[in-house]
Amino acid sequence: MSGDHQLGSPLSGVKILDVGCGGGLLSETEGSLFITTINKTQLSYILGIVVAERIMGIVPEGTHDWEKFISPEELECLLDSNGFLVKTVNGMSYNPLSGSWSWTESTSINYAVHAMKCRVKEQSSSREPPSETDKEEHPAEATFNKKVKKNTLL
Repeated sequence: MSGDHQLGSPLSGVKILDVGCGGGLLSETEGSLFITTINKTQLSYILGIVVAERIMGIVPEGTHDWEKFISPEELECLLDSNGFLVKTVNGMSYNPLSGSWSWTESTSINYAVHAMKCRVKEQSSSREPPSETDKEEHPAEATFNKKVKKNTLL
């Protein structure tokens, strides 16, 4: 991470990643990335949107977009393809009665990921145009790449 921070602007020079309902700080090589987000499961839809937003009003309605939720496996693939090595995936549980969070083995609703930037993604040295299969980008990867660009602070 850049040391060019100014008083009153603690995130200046830091790249921010928005993933679904979570995010993290993108680091330089060998640095850490921490992401907390919501898994894309039926249970997360019911509890995160129906119960939390519509029934209990814990968060404003429309806060979550289930289409943007991402599974830990899909996030791990996206991170790997962008030069990160996932070190840890832990489930998280929220207790609305106490207002507290705790770690859990289940990642079926909320989870946290710790990854490390381990390499720069290799660029093809070939001058040939990419094949159609090379051009295809998974929708989640396209979203990931757009969000990295969109949420980069300069």
